[in-house]
Amino acid sequence: LVTFPRAAEIFEGGETFLTRFELDPYSVCWHLVPFYPFTNLDDWRVANFLLTSGLSMRALDEFLSLQATKNMPLSFWTAKDLCARAELLPSGPRWKFQIVPTTHSTKEPIQLYFQDTLDCVEALFNHPFFEDKMDFTPFRLFTTAERVMQVFTKWMSSDGAWDMQSKIPEGSMVCDVILSSNKTNITNMCGGRVAHPLLISLANIKMKVRNKASSHTFLLLALMPIPQFIHLVPRMCSVLQERLFHQCLDIVLKPLKQAARFSRMMSDPVRNLQYCFTHLVSYIVDTPEARMLACVHGNTSPVTTAMYKDFGDPYHHPPCTRTVVFYRV
Repeated sequence: LVTFPRAAEIFEGGETFLTRFELDPYSVCWHLVPFYPFTNLDDWRVANFLLTSGLSMRALDEFLSLQATKNMPLSFWTAKDLCARAELLPSGPRWKFQIVPTTHSTKEPIQLYFQDTLDCVEALFNHPFFEDKMDFTPFRLFTTAERVMQVFTKWMSSDGAWDMQSKIPEGSMVCDVILSSNKTNITNMCGGRVAHPLLISLANIKMKVRNKASSHTFLLLALMPIPQFIHLVPRMCSVLQERLFHQCLDIVLKPLKQAARFSRMMSDPVRNLQYCFTHLVSYIVDTPEARMLACVHGNTSPVTTAMYKDFGDPYHHPPCTRTVVFYRV
């Protein structure tokens, strides 16, 4: 095992999510009442069940108005009061809202809901659960001491992570980002509702942990808009939707691109500060969405310059690089 020299040096003065509880203005109340802003354990259990049940505000009000519920010693009696108490707790990344301007008409205003990318990255990076489940330094794994055969087990053992580490200042680390998106049908028989979630995770988290849904290693970063454009040429509507997707990605990922260029000091799970560069190393999508991201036609490879007529060729075609995409656009 060969680790990259002088990488991921640590500095003092970091904090974790648990530290924010101690710095919260209501921390004095928690010392007096451990379940504040709720009165006791039973009160908190009922509130936690209702908040995570997925019920609407109207359904919550109906439940809280039942006589059997009123007989319970709860500290809240309306859905609004319940949500107001939950808002007193220290929060994770907060949601933002923005109207995206376009040069072409749409049936409704284009609304983009998203969270700060770096807040989501830091929420994963300093989570105590990932203390021993994260790699901070690229490494190379060989089968023997002679280093003849190299073994690739995860991203941090790849040549790509090693090369990225070699291009950033000494002592810093690569905090590699994974994105994933997929347009999903919410309703099939009525309404035709469609959602397009954008998820974010870290390649530093070990693969066995990251692939478990129960680990919650992917955070919902944004809800990409799916507008209905008004255009005289019907086929142009899909082109405008794809162009809007790239425009929304540019808005959501702006902080990530700045940190990838200038770095960001972030706290790790044990309260140490790390000098991090947030590179995007993977984007998990299906084939149609991969073509949309690569700005290619339906019968063209999104990762190479091969057309559909070339798919049976016995040799490798040149990769579809940034220069190739810019030339096509």
